[in-house]
Formats: sequence, C-alpha cells, structure tokens
Amino acid sequence: MSRHHYGSRLREFTENGFRMLSLENELIRVELRIDNGGEFSSFLYKPSDTDFLWHRPVAPRKAPVQSRPRGIDEHVFNDRYLGGWQECFPNGGTSVVYKNAQLPFHGELLSLDFSLKILRDTPDEVSVLLSVETLRMPFLLEKQLRLRSGSSVLEIKETMTNLSDQVLDTMWGQHPAFGPPFVDDSCHIDFPPCRCTTERSEPWPESKIHYAVEFDWPNAPLRDGGFRDLSVIPAPDARLTELVFLHGFNEGWYGVTNGNKKVGFGLRWDASLFPYLWFWQVFGGFSDYPWFRRNYNFALEPFSSFPESGLLKAIENGTALRFGPHETKETTILAVAYAGRERINRITETGEVL
Repeated sequence: MSRHHYGSRLREFTENGFRMLSLENELIRVELRIDNGGEFSSFLYKPSDTDFLWHRPVAPRKAPVQSRPRGIDEHVFNDRYLGGWQECFPNGGTSVVYKNAQLPFHGELLSLDFSLKILRDTPDEVSVLLSVETLRMPFLLEKQLRLRSGSSVLEIKETMTNLSDQVLDTMWGQHPAFGPPFVDDSCHIDFPPCRCTTERSEPWPESKIHYAVEFDWPNAPLRDGGFRDLSVIPAPDARLTELVFLHGFNEGWYGVTNGNKKVGFGLRWDASLFPYLWFWQVFGGFSDYPWFRRNYNFALEPFSSFPESGLLKAIENGTALRFGPHETKETTILAVAYAGRERINRITETGEVL
C-alpha cells in the first residue's frame, strides 16, 4: 500500500474479519470490503466529516464463510446486510432458478471474494482493479476504481463479460443506501424529468402510495387522496415504507443534498445500460422483520431491469439485460461529493455538479 501519507493514497487493512481497502485524498475517503462482494462500506466527505452511506444499527459482525454464498433468499440477504453500497448481478430481488442455477436474492456478487491489483499508487492518483468470477453463472466482473488528488469524484469503470458461448439474460444494478447523520428531513433529491411506477410484485402493507400506478416524478398519488413529493425526504416519524421505480430519463444522474449542512452526494451513470432507478424507502416504517421500525434510510439504485421479483419477471416484461456469447459490456459510474448548495441541476459526464 501507499508509502506516502498525503495526496491520493491507498491502505489495506482488516476490520471484524473483513479484508478492507481504502482510497482517499484531501477531500474524500472511500472504504470497501474486498471479500464481501467488494461493497462500499463508507463514502466520507472530509471537510464536513459526513459519511453519506447508511450503516445498519447492529453490532459488528465477522466476515461470512466464503464457501457458503449468502443470499439464497431475502431473509439470508437481510441477515447479513450491513448497509453501504453493493452490486447486484445477475439477479435483482427475489431468488429465482434460471437455466438450472438458483440465483440468490440480489445476485451472486454480494459475498464473493474479489481479487485486488494495484494499478497506480502516487500522490497524484491512485487506481486499483477488483475482479471476480461468479459461481453459478459464467461471468467475469472487472471493476477499476480511480481517485485523483484534490478531486471529490470517484471514477468506477466496469466491464462484465459472458464467459460462455450461450446467450444469457441478467439483471445488473447498483445498490447504494443512504442514512443518518447525512439523511434528515432537510434532504432533497434532484433527478431528471421521468416517469415513475409502483408496478411491483405485491403491495406493501405500510405503503401510502397507490399500488400499480404510473405518474410523473416527483408527485406520487396517495391512496387516501392527495400527493407526496418524492424529492423531499420525510422525517423519521413518517412511518413510511415504499418502493418506486423511475424510468424514461434521458440522462443518468441524481443528487441527494442535505439542506441544513449544504453537503451532498451525487451519482452519474449510463442511462442506456441502467435505464431504471429503484427508489427504496424505509422512513421509520416496516414494523415487522427485518426492520422493526429501526431504520431511517433509503436507496437510489440504477438498474438494468425491474421489478424486484427477479430475473424471470424481467425476462417476461422485456427489461432483462441480454449478453451474447462471450460479449463484454462496459460502463463508467461517477460518485461525487459536493458542498455549498441546497439543490443541484445536473451532474455532467466528468462529474461536475451544476
């Protein structure tokens, strides 16, 4: 790891049995669990000491047994879920059987042990390559992370390759979740004009938005009349639990800004590869397992497909992401921290916040 202690730098360490990696510079520090799906466990903006990602309110847990891929069903996923930002592939939501392979809830990547290669380690720039092959489907994911000195933009370049000579259908998504102390009722979500739907596997008992309806962002029709502005984050006592799918946006970007602290997190992605956004919300709702009203968090998840009932439903509705024999798909995602504003208008292809 880095011999220098200034500018951009890398560090590998162990935490609760997990092999960890950090990339940091003068403005941000990002941490990943390398042997737990390469998930982001923290995205910290140093000037305000703000970690944007949600951390589940549970005691620290040891690393899972790698020979038992977690997530066969939703309960197994939830039992191990610590918050942060995961990558979902080749399934999203409910476990399914596809081509005789049982694909776990939210896919195979979640607990796999990634290999790590240092590409560059200088005060001006650090970059690493994380890679892994899935076990039940024949795919290779290669993920290159780059952080430059003085920049608040983390660049994530990914390639997903079908290692077989068969045509294969998949779901591919990003799963970042946000929570306190960053999230409070002064937060706003800025997003391009789009349509929304609550067409999903089934109604949720504590949902207040009409089930199986389409509407324009951000005004969601309520079952008891009126509308809720989805761009405004409610207070912890709202007792809300919702899942809304956004689609029809021309550009893939969003910004979540805390109006009190005037600090925010933004994401920029390829809307042609990830044309849907899953907006999962647990604002003090969900009185039963697994949340018991302990959560105040939400996730904004760029996805190739919908709904949350898994790959077979995505194939049926025509939103599955298809890979030809030995095909590789490439994409770039930019994650950016920003400050000094209450709302934003756009995030550009270079990560500039407007």
